[in-house]
Amino acid sequence: MKKSSLLLLSALLFGAAPAVSLAAPPFDGISYADLQGKPHGFEAWRGRVVVVNFWATWCAPCREEMPMLNTFSQKWGPHGVTVVGVAIDDKVSVRNFVNQFGITYPVLIGDQSAMNLLRAAGNKVGALPFTAVLDRSGRQVASLTGRLNEAQLEAAVRPRL
Repeated sequence: MKKSSLLLLSALLFGAAPAVSLAAPPFDGISYADLQGKPHGFEAWRGRVVVVNFWATWCAPCREEMPMLNTFSQKWGPHGVTVVGVAIDDKVSVRNFVNQFGITYPVLIGDQSAMNLLRAAGNKVGALPFTAVLDRSGRQVASLTGRLNEAQLEAAVRPRL
């Protein structure tokens, strides 16, 4: 009787304990330079919902979703949302692309570590475009692979406002 009671009590206690992750969120401590060479860490946007979009100039679906991301940034910026592009490409190509398409949200230049970050954020195959949504405390709360439309992005962002 004592042994089964102890076993039941242990199961209840361990079953009721919250799961604790010892791993740091993948975006903590990461920074990339913008087109002017100034480094930006994701911690700078704490207090806002952050949409991190990984892309490249040679990626057709990435290019197709850029106008939507630009509009989304302008529409939702006043409501506490920041869109940040992480380009996995060379600086010259990215600068030309940003100027050509009139992108107004922050664009950072990633390197091979950006590919590691997007994999750590849930994109195991490294497909582009890839979007991660961070809540106001910097915790990743959504990951979306492939070209997005505004409704998909809004559905991922709105509950975090």
